[in-house]
Amino acid sequence: MFYAPAQDTQRPTHPRLHVRDARDAHTVFEAVRQGALRPVVRRLNELERSTYIQSGAIFVWEESDDEMGLKRWTDGKVWSGSRMREPYLFYDEKVSDDLQPNADHASKCTYRFVDGPSRTWSSSAQSHYERSDHHPTGLVKQAYSAWVLDSVNSKPRKWHLTAYFTYSDLPTIPTIDQDPLLCRLTVPAGIYKSGKARSRASDAMHPGSSPQPPSMSASSNSRHSTQNSTAHGKKEQIVLPSLQSAIANTHMNLHGSHHRTHGARIAEDQRMIQMLNSRPII
Repeated sequence: MFYAPAQDTQRPTHPRLHVRDARDAHTVFEAVRQGALRPVVRRLNELERSTYIQSGAIFVWEESDDEMGLKRWTDGKVWSGSRMREPYLFYDEKVSDDLQPNADHASKCTYRFVDGPSRTWSSSAQSHYERSDHHPTGLVKQAYSAWVLDSVNSKPRKWHLTAYFTYSDLPTIPTIDQDPLLCRLTVPAGIYKSGKARSRASDAMHPGSSPQPPSMSASSNSRHSTQNSTAHGKKEQIVLPSLQSAIANTHMNLHGSHHRTHGARIAEDQRMIQMLNSRPII
């Protein structure tokens, strides 16, 4: 967990950066983990909010249950409902019409992010712009979270990244590959696991938990199914044999029974004959 004196001014973790995907977010997290960038350890005050919450600013903070830490992010602004644009959540600032006299004109503006005849999504922010009912003209908040596991025995911690930008400014905001510090960082595998809503099987496990065995034997599956059915008060399923196997088994049983009965009667007859022959003649 991050700790810092309360009197320290809380500045953005990075003053001007555009994060495009999960890898970019993990790179920023790694810079914080290594101490190259500073996280936010408490809520911003009014002066810090008005000074530092602006287009390009990025804040990294750790979610905490302790009153000394941050439980949730607050910035004093009014936002729309969240929109998932993998792997980020986006919120559009609600700005009154009197503060946006040219809002109708601005909403018709389009921004070109990728050159070339065929556009490919290289940023979640681009996807959000295209998929929005009306193109956001004010500040946009971009959020990402991940579980951080430094070692196998360590307790997972939840880190958050909160970024701000405007679409008029977005094309000029530097990316990871343009930052002299971040472009040289290598993110170790297995440390950061997406903390968003569990939409995939890989995200269904809590970090650090062991997956269940991928398969079981047929007999084990059968026993497990029978136990579950009995536990829920359901009748066990009866599997009937095929007609051919039933006829064959019946024939074998009848033949075997006849053979055993016939053999027993012959033995009994032989015993009676021996007894009669052994009696003395009067």
